[in-house]
Amino acid sequence: MQWKKDKLKPTQPYFVLETDAFYQEVFLQQGISHFYRFALHDRKEIGVVPDGCVDMLFEYRPDGRIESFVCGSVLTYEKHLWESASDVFGVRFMPGYQPAGLNIRQKDLVNRKLPLAEVLEDTHLYDVMAEEYDFYQRIRIFLQQYTKAVRRQEKPFGKQELVLEVKRLVYQSDGKIKVSQLQELTGYSERYINKVFVEELGFSPKTFCKIIQFQWALEFLNYGAPDKMTDAAVALGYYDQAQFIRDFKRYAGMTPKKYLDYRKKEEYVDRVIENENRS
Repeated sequence: MQWKKDKLKPTQPYFVLETDAFYQEVFLQQGISHFYRFALHDRKEIGVVPDGCVDMLFEYRPDGRIESFVCGSVLTYEKHLWESASDVFGVRFMPGYQPAGLNIRQKDLVNRKLPLAEVLEDTHLYDVMAEEYDFYQRIRIFLQQYTKAVRRQEKPFGKQELVLEVKRLVYQSDGKIKVSQLQELTGYSERYINKVFVEELGFSPKTFCKIIQFQWALEFLNYGAPDKMTDAAVALGYYDQAQFIRDFKRYAGMTPKKYLDYRKKEEYVDRVIENENRS
C-alpha cells in the first residue's frame, strides 16, 4: 500500500464522510492541529470518535444567528445530534493540549459540549468570529485573537510539566509506550503518573495511548489500502489482529474492514479539500 507517515492530524472521520463541502487547513502550531469547515443542510446525527482533543466550534445558522461551543473528547464511539442546518467552522487542538484563553480545565471537558462564551476568559473572540463568513478570514481572525491568549498563558510547571513530558513520549511512540516505561523514563511511579494525568486531562495515560494509536489507525485506513488487516495491526503496533479489531470497533463504531469499505465507498480522500500550512 502507498502511505507516507507524517505528523499525526487527529481526525473525526464522520465529519468528513457524513457532511458536505469539508475543508481542512492543517496548521500544527500553537497547539492547533487544524482548522476545518463543513456544511449541514438539516438536523442530523453524526458519529464522533475518541481523539483526545478539544475543539472550538462556531455554528453559523441560515437566519444569521451564530452559536459557539467548546467540546472535549469522547472516550468511546458516540452519535451526536446536530439540531439544525449550519455552516460549521471548527478549530481542533492537538490531543491532550489545553487551549489558551479558557477558564476550564481539559479534564472537565471530557464527554462535554459547553457554550464557548461561558468558558472564555475574553469573549471578544466570540464577537469578532460572528462577523466572518469566509473560511480563510475566519482562520485569520481566530489566530489574531488566539495568539494574544497564548502570550498571556502561564508557562507550565510542576504537574503540568510531567504531563507534557508524558504526552511527548506517547506521541514519540505513536501510542505504543507502556506506563511501566513511562515510569522508567520520567522517574515517577506509575501510580503518580496515572494520578496526575487523570487530574489534568480526565483520563489515564493508558487511555491516551489507545486514542493516539487509534488515530494513527484512522490515518492508516483513510490514506492507505492494506491488503490484510493483519498487516495493518502489525504496522500500527497492536498485539494481534483481534486486539486491533476490538479496539477499533469500540472507538469507531464498526470494524476496520467495514470502515475501510465505507471510506472507499464515500471516497474519503476526495471529500477533504485540504491546503496544508506548514510554514
